[in-house]
Amino acid sequence: MNNEDLRLYRAKLFRDASSLERKPDRIPHMSFFVTWKILDAGYRLSEAMNDYEIMEKVVRRHQEEYGFDCILEYGARNAIRIPMALGNCTYTVNDEAGTVNYLDKAICEHDELKELAADVKKFFWEKGMARKYDRWADGTVTPEDMQRVIDEQNLFLQYMGRINQVMAGEYGLPPYAAPKGYGYIGLDFMFNTVRGIRGLSVDLRKDKGALREACEALNELYYKPGIEALKAAPVGPAMHACFDYDLTLLCHTILNNKQFAEWLWPFMKETFDVLAKKKMTVRLFMEGSSKRYWEYFKDLPKGLIVMHPEQDDVFEIRKELPNVAILGGMPVSLLGTGTKQQCVERVKRLFDELGKDGGFMLTQDKMVSFRNDANPENVKAVCDFVREYNG
Repeated sequence: MNNEDLRLYRAKLFRDASSLERKPDRIPHMSFFVTWKILDAGYRLSEAMNDYEIMEKVVRRHQEEYGFDCILEYGARNAIRIPMALGNCTYTVNDEAGTVNYLDKAICEHDELKELAADVKKFFWEKGMARKYDRWADGTVTPEDMQRVIDEQNLFLQYMGRINQVMAGEYGLPPYAAPKGYGYIGLDFMFNTVRGIRGLSVDLRKDKGALREACEALNELYYKPGIEALKAAPVGPAMHACFDYDLTLLCHTILNNKQFAEWLWPFMKETFDVLAKKKMTVRLFMEGSSKRYWEYFKDLPKGLIVMHPEQDDVFEIRKELPNVAILGGMPVSLLGTGTKQQCVERVKRLFDELGKDGGFMLTQDKMVSFRNDANPENVKAVCDFVREYNG
């Protein structure tokens, strides 16, 4: 099988498993390893994150060493070179500990929500950038600095284009998703970028009117254009990719059911309805636990959602949500602290109980980030078993 045929074969494995109607030729295995693969390759985090040639070597080695059917992350998760061109970065990298942390920093205060709603771009330019970058605040940023940021953005895009071509052409790996448009929900944008965890928690309880106006303004810029592009896309799945759409949510972790129904579900439901009409499939990753929201997914069409749970039990999902396919099942805690035998036994149980009739794809439950998240010998044992057991 040449690399092109291998790429399409691997994509079909995910498509068949996602459908809940066709049993795949074998159960596919996706890599959800992020910064761990840098450490596993013997590089310092800052070394690889600041050098795209090294990052390419890291990604290549990851596939050569373990042989996944798809790699979700090719070194784009922590693009620190772009913000560092202005002297600041919300990521803190500790090479000695082998850790990356993200600062929960608000670029908008609660009493400025109406100002944000009035003109999002103006607010980001005049106040948001100053909150994020010290040199923007003190007025020392020059046109040359801005050109450097543009240059770094272009270098990043060039790397992403190159690594995607390399992994497809030389290793036969399909992209994990191929969205025809992406609608970024305003409340999740507020949580991730604008107000942060603490700030949004206050907003939801203090002044919902101001928060709603701000979210509506963000939706006009980020959600609506994306969903309209999706609506305009041709009907039918992108068969060269594992999934058609990716929806990763974080802000639900601080919501109760009533808030979820009010702030998130209308946009999620609209997205799901469009995807179902287009006969497309979505990978849904909800950080933490999504169990308290499962009732919303019970009536969605079979084969629409591939649920990738972080904390919820995959066996319980199969019982409660027979209409969704499952991507996951491999606990990072077991990869890090268990034995090879325990890891293999876990995979065998997953395959026997969840995968024998289709509807299951193996990956890790969390982004594998830190050195102790996974023992390389355990990872190798799992990958070898997957190929042998499915063979």
